[in-house]
Amino acid sequence: MIRLYLSEPMPVFAADLAIALNSDQSRYLMSVMRRQVGDEVSVFNGRDGEWLAVIHEAGKKHVVLRLTVQTRPQGHALGPTLAVALIKRTPLEYIVEKATELGAARIQLLITRRSNADHTKVERLKLIAQEAAEQTERLDVPEILAPIRLDAFLSAPGCEAILFGDEETTHEAERVTRRLHEVLSTLTGNAAILIGPEGGFDDGERQSLRARADVHPVNLGPRILRADTAAIAALTLYQAVCGDWR
Repeated sequence: MIRLYLSEPMPVFAADLAIALNSDQSRYLMSVMRRQVGDEVSVFNGRDGEWLAVIHEAGKKHVVLRLTVQTRPQGHALGPTLAVALIKRTPLEYIVEKATELGAARIQLLITRRSNADHTKVERLKLIAQEAAEQTERLDVPEILAPIRLDAFLSAPGCEAILFGDEETTHEAERVTRRLHEVLSTLTGNAAILIGPEGGFDDGERQSLRARADVHPVNLGPRILRADTAAIAALTLYQAVCGDWR
């Protein structure tokens, strides 16, 4: 069944509520998917669970749905924050799509000394996340947060722990780089997974990260991973160890 995420401000979902779709969603239903009055679709808004709706009125650019019954209640998002440095457009879009599929609660874009922010289109990334949520039966869409500098991210309150994929494994007595799944098994609160840019963080950024008590340097294996591979691997381990795959 077709699923639609309804993001525009609207009343709380309830039986018999009429909802006018925007022109893009109306065109998608009627012109692309060839739906007709009386057909059913599934809708969600990230707050009120998933609902069955019937197409009540229809035109090429104007569709009104009428809600009938709730099919799933809204749960609580348990996924981590994925903080990812800006990289090339295609792999960044891939990260957003897969992070949505893997249950990230939010995606914070970061500007680091080796990143390039010229190509970033946050609205396009939000649309990619929305489409991924519709396809994977999520009941919410992760927040896509506009790029901020790494130091601003670190100074802002939020996550109890930041898991930093450190490519340069060290065995210093106080800051040993541990395996990711070992650190995940010790978490008791919300966490952020930090993925660096192409070429990694520079020496100054690494030193700043490793100096913080809330940052946990972790090892993602013996091979150097691309940023998109690292993000997917880290989120997969998170869900398997302390997320909704348990």
